[in-house]
Amino acid sequence: MKTAIYPGTFDPITLGHIDVIKKSLNIFDKVIVATTDNINKNYHFSIDERLDIINNSLFKDLKFNKKKIQVVSFNNLTIDLCKKYNAHAIIRGLR
Repeated sequence: MKTAIYPGTFDPITLGHIDVIKKSLNIFDKVIVATTDNINKNYHFSIDERLDIINNSLFKDLKFNKKKIQVVSFNNLTIDLCKKYNAHAIIRGLR
C-alpha cells in the first residue's frame, strides 16, 4: 500500500487543496491530510476548527472514502510524520 502525506496549515482548506487531494488519490492508495499547529503562526481558525472543516469538506460534503483519506494534526517535523505513517511520498501543491 502506497501512502502519501499532504502537510499544510489548511487555514482554511480550499478548492485547490481538494483538487490536489483528488489527483493524489489516483496515484496513492492512502492520503494523510496533515494540518499543522505551529505556535509561531497566527491562524484564522483553531486546530480543532480546521480539523472539523477538513473532515466536513472531504467526508460530508464531497463524500470521499474514509478508508483512502485520513485527517490528522501534527506539530513536529514532516519527516517524523512520514516515518510514523510509513509514507512513500510528500504531496505539495503549486501556487
